Amino acid sequence: MVELRQLRYFLAVAEERSFSRAAALLHVSQPTLSQQIRAVERSVGAPLFHREPTGVRLTEAGFALLEPAQRAMVEVADGVRAAQETIGVGGTLRVGFSAGGFGDLIPSILPAWQRAAPEVRLILRDLTVGGLYTALIEDRIDVALTRLPLDPERHDWTVLFAEPRVLGLNVRHPLADAGEAVSLADVLTLPMPRIEDVPTIRDYWLLNEHRDGCPPQQRGVAVTSPAEIAYLILQDPSLVAVGPRTVRGLSPLAELRFIELSGVTPVPFVAAARRHDRRAAVLAFRQVAATVARRLHGVSAAAGGRADRATGAARPPRSAPGPAGRRGCKPR
Repeated sequence: MVELRQLRYFLAVAEERSFSRAAALLHVSQPTLSQQIRAVERSVGAPLFHREPTGVRLTEAGFALLEPAQRAMVEVADGVRAAQETIGVGGTLRVGFSAGGFGDLIPSILPAWQRAAPEVRLILRDLTVGGLYTALIEDRIDVALTRLPLDPERHDWTVLFAEPRVLGLNVRHPLADAGEAVSLADVLTLPMPRIEDVPTIRDYWLLNEHRDGCPPQQRGVAVTSPAEIAYLILQDPSLVAVGPRTVRGLSPLAELRFIELSGVTPVPFVAAARRHDRRAAVLAFRQVAATVARRLHGVSAAAGGRADRATGAARPPRSAPGPAGRRGCKPR
């Protein structure tokens, strides 16, 4: 995914038709600018500029990106202005997140928020996903950038985007050569790590909603983080684990493979708050996050859930039913 800052760099080079002039305009070094443009080109999968002795000009891929990038910058600016109108006076906003799990979205949200509310002091908290769940309830943070599931009786959220769930497994596992996707029915009988987390979150990633009440097979010591799960799978190739597609970028371990899991709904990434927290700064931060996400992901803020007209929140998508024919639990 491309950062908002990188889109601004791309537009400057396109307008100036020169890396050196664009770097001067942006107050960054030319090597930094070139590095960021190469990062965008890697994300796009094609060169954006023809680099010539007399300057640069857009490639076909560059022209294709130009209008969407311009539109993204305008719409984010509009969202920032709308947020500024609702915030009023300053204060403190505590935002929790889980480091490393959300690509370039968080680095793009934060500068957009700082432009919208420079008078609001932002305090960032790096927590586990389970920690974000409870920190909201316990009033230790005001907003969490996290994934569903959450508790609709205690949490309120705005969906930013949704991503498929994937199966993580050892390259020596029989399903490692299953192709691009593996079915839910093939996964439910496989042993999984012993996940120690908030029960709602643990049950979600163990696919318990699809098991018709049958307990999953679990092995090994209790684990609490993606890294611990990854190393446990390396030690025991029979284990598999389910996670969001973004986890593919968290581990460079060559012995791990990730395959898309079919038959389950995507997992939404949300800006969440306490259920009845209607403070202006909290609502404005969720609005800014949704605006940035719409532009960077090309989805509506309500993707993956039904919008609640009364609160602007979204409800979690309904899960697909478990595989037909599972009437009893097999002995473990």
